[in-house]
Amino acid sequence: QGTGLGPVVERMRTRIKAGSTLEGATRPEQNVFGPVFQSMITVAEARGGVPETLRMLSQSFESRQRLIRQARSAMIYPIIVLFLASTIALLLSIYLLPMFAGLLADISKKGSLPWASRGLMAFSGFVQTIGWWLLPLLLIGVPLALLRWYRTSSGKAVLDPIVLRIPVIGAIFRKLDVSRFARTLASLLDAGVDVGGAMDLTAQAIAMTPIRRDVAAAKRPIMEGRDLSVALSRSRWFGPDVIAVLESGEETGKIPESLVHVADDYEEQAAYMVKNLGHLIQPLMIVMLGGFVLFIILAVFLPYIQMISTLAGG
Repeated sequence: QGTGLGPVVERMRTRIKAGSTLEGATRPEQNVFGPVFQSMITVAEARGGVPETLRMLSQSFESRQRLIRQARSAMIYPIIVLFLASTIALLLSIYLLPMFAGLLADISKKGSLPWASRGLMAFSGFVQTIGWWLLPLLLIGVPLALLRWYRTSSGKAVLDPIVLRIPVIGAIFRKLDVSRFARTLASLLDAGVDVGGAMDLTAQAIAMTPIRRDVAAAKRPIMEGRDLSVALSRSRWFGPDVIAVLESGEETGKIPESLVHVADDYEEQAAYMVKNLGHLIQPLMIVMLGGFVLFIILAVFLPYIQMISTLAGG
């Protein structure tokens, strides 16, 4: 009690006291536990291995939550810096740039302005007309709209390939999904789920649409008798290291153990990249802010330097 899962556990307890099995008690709570949990519990109860299956599921959930916490903690500082930088840039655009634009307009009457100054004047004019409300709307509205669209199937189908191509960020998401694929499939095979059903459920557990599509497509060659490594080698999302480990597991007859090794390795790589993500973003933020300040400095001082050079030459 006292948590979001408390009412769910209470309803399950009531069903079990009424004579239901654990699988029957969790079936009405599909939105909480998901199809992978449901299938593994069904097979575990049939085989008599419920404690081991629950322990396996808890370890998988804990590792996933640990990565999520690391990602959130790594992104807190960059998000705060990005918000403050956007706010400062917005205030400068609304209040400070018009003053510089007025000075540059006076100078422009005496001669042509450099490209940076002309760009600053154009941006200032845009801010003074409609930019004062359009810029905040874009900074807040566009991310919210993209997030809302991303929660739809069509949005994920369009944005997931783009996300996977982003440097560093795409690599993290790919490693997380490969790890999720390997651990989920290993857990399902260990629990006794048939290969076809295990591939279907594993595909449902994948977050990124292109990787999920390739995992689902790998089921057909596997059901035709081909090895898992051969079926996945056609996908560009599973690297040669993953294929090599799977081939080793197929030769020794220990595919679940090989999948667990892949999951542990890729989780460790993803955790390392997430841990260093904040350190990578901080220099990029400094470069972006420095570029904005440098542009303003060039736009303001280049006309004066040009005037001084003209006077000295005359």
